[in-house]
Amino acid sequence: MPDTDQVKFVLRLPPTLHRKIKRRARSNNTSMNKEITNILNESFSNASTDKMLSDLISRLEQKKVI
Repeated sequence: MPDTDQVKFVLRLPPTLHRKIKRRARSNNTSMNKEITNILNESFSNASTDKMLSDLISRLEQKKVI
């Protein structure tokens, strides 16, 4: 993606969240910027939301909450 298609955005993070993102980026062998972009893209993805809801329902069923 060319630089002209990107927007620079300054974001302040609590140190604990910064460490979590840094750790996750390292484990995914990517930059923190790319990791944050991936997380944001996933959060807007219907498939990601469907999977999250499905996982939640499964956990609730296992605990016999529903």
